[in-house]
Amino acid sequence: MTLLASFTHPVADAQQAFRRLLKAMSEPGVVVALPDIQGWGDLSPAATAVLLTLVDQETALWLEPAMNSEIIRSNLRFHTGVSIVSEQDAPFALSRTSANPDPLQFSAGDNLSPEKSTTLIVEVDGLSGGTALRLSGPGLREPRVVSPYLSPAILAYVQERPHPFPQGIDLILTCGGNVMALPRTTHVEVC
Repeated sequence: MTLLASFTHPVADAQQAFRRLLKAMSEPGVVVALPDIQGWGDLSPAATAVLLTLVDQETALWLEPAMNSEIIRSNLRFHTGVSIVSEQDAPFALSRTSANPDPLQFSAGDNLSPEKSTTLIVEVDGLSGGTALRLSGPGLREPRVVSPYLSPAILAYVQERPHPFPQGIDLILTCGGNVMALPRTTHVEVC
């Protein structure tokens, strides 16, 4: 078992990362830098920071099979205590855009319990330079144009948003040390 470093200052860094994730979720499309840490295995520093901040022993995490390595599992267990599950209805899921994860396969919650939906954390090749998207909705005073690299399944999902609000999948996109969020309330159009 190879244990890798967590946050340098666990409490302060986790609080800072949480505040920055809140900024990303409340201002869709804004690129936010997370505290600088070493990524675990082939995880980006941002994905590692998101996991250290959001998952714990009371949550469950689904890992894309290619990311389900011993180094990631052992560090998640040691640093967070999260349960790694094979069911895709877990509160959190981690994937890569190259795996073309289909958000429709994850839990969207229901009208009585929308909080039972999955937050899908996706490692992308870049938060700019991909398909240009126009975002509108809560948290956006005026439309914002962003261009993250999204897989075809995710791109189709964010355009269609097939689940009626308050249901839906929240997306956290990570690349390097940065993160961008596309919450379920965001209306997305391809430019």
